[in-house]
Amino acid sequence: MLWLSTAALFVLQIAWLAAVLLLAFLYQGVFSGFDWAALGRQARYLLPLSLAVLVVQLLFVKQGQLLWGKGWYAVHTIALQRGLAFAIRILVLWLAARVLLRFEYEDFDIAFGALRLPQELSFMIFFGVRIIPSLNARLRHFLQLLKLRAIELKKLRFAAKMKVYRLISLTILAETLSQSGVKAIALELRGFRSSGPKSRLKQHSFSAWDWLLYASLLALTALYLFRR
Repeated sequence: MLWLSTAALFVLQIAWLAAVLLLAFLYQGVFSGFDWAALGRQARYLLPLSLAVLVVQLLFVKQGQLLWGKGWYAVHTIALQRGLAFAIRILVLWLAARVLLRFEYEDFDIAFGALRLPQELSFMIFFGVRIIPSLNARLRHFLQLLKLRAIELKKLRFAAKMKVYRLISLTILAETLSQSGVKAIALELRGFRSSGPKSRLKQHSFSAWDWLLYASLLALTALYLFRR
């Protein structure tokens, strides 16, 4: 999933991005089961963001060949490609996060240790994957507090509603930064950056299937980089 998410960020062509998305769907299905109905219900929450970015691209990017319309509402090929590329990237990152959220930090540490990658990198990825669900949980908590105080956001005026969301956002951001500082201090006290080899309770070695998977990823990377 680290390879897939990295490819989603750096690959530019729509065809290659579609191939990355297909691999992400297949891996998600093999790992968690092919429950496409449940996956579709959860993915629909990404649709408003993808449509908003697509509309902005179509309105303000006037590059490439003209597909439809004229003037300010003209649709060009470059704008359409960028909008579709953003939607595919969001889906791949979302699928990667769904898989990675099932693991604890020890799993990340074992995996990155087997790959001889820095421990700092494993912690950064683990923390980055976990921070979005944490923010979502805090947002639901504050919205529940508003309901207990008989404050209904739907009935508030737009200005009042924006003020409430601003206060909630600033509070969540402050809590996140504070928690990050506490975790950084805890890591320093545990010798996270100390020199020398790290000791681990569990260590995993590669199997034949692992080597086959990594060889396939290297082959796909080489094919993309040297396709010309």
